Amino acid sequence: MSSPPTPLLRTSGLHWRLLQPQDLDAMEALHHLSIAGLPPHTVKAEARTFLQSLLQGRGTVIGAWHHHTELIAYGVLQHDLLPTDDPREHLQLPPQQTLAKLAGAAVAPQWRGYGLQRALITQRIGHTNSTTVLFATAAPENTVSWHNLLGCGFRVRALEYRYGGFARYLLVRLPSHAPPQTSDASPLELHIDALAQQQTLLAQGWQGIAPGTLPGSLRLQPPTGNPG
Repeated sequence: MSSPPTPLLRTSGLHWRLLQPQDLDAMEALHHLSIAGLPPHTVKAEARTFLQSLLQGRGTVIGAWHHHTELIAYGVLQHDLLPTDDPREHLQLPPQQTLAKLAGAAVAPQWRGYGLQRALITQRIGHTNSTTVLFATAAPENTVSWHNLLGCGFRVRALEYRYGGFARYLLVRLPSHAPPQTSDASPLELHIDALAQQQTLLAQGWQGIAPGTLPGSLRLQPPTGNPG
């Protein structure tokens, strides 16, 4: 294993390229390394066959390589979605709306803290056109994941139970030309311990717009026109 750079170097010197089918072993090894020790309700373990299908055309996988030889981070942009994973109806989007999913990312443990998670998000955004709606899911306990997504223009639109009944935020990034959705009413901050209340408000049209002031809390904005 190589040593990570000093904080001043950040991610400079890394080589970014799309993963190919022959990179499957490296991708699978990094996936399992990145989730080692994490509880299953926080991060979903993926089967090798799913990772292989992504490299064979179901998606685009962007990788960061150290010295062109060591895969130290990757992010998935999935285009071929299962009907059960399609949020168009839930978001009241037309059937023809182009969608893509940020379907997982991995960073080698010794490379965490250098901004690679957010870099992977921006890299994947850059691989879509201006009309694509992007979405992702994140466990409420996985604060690093949804903090980074919120920082890149995503909003929490729903709280769902997936992957065997585990809580997941549904985060959505609308096309760049979409008008901003704002409200004059005061936002509300709720901790992840109050998931039932969060779920109720999100179902009423509230949106998670930013991390709250307290660790583990989410700032929710009322729908436009809501008097508060």
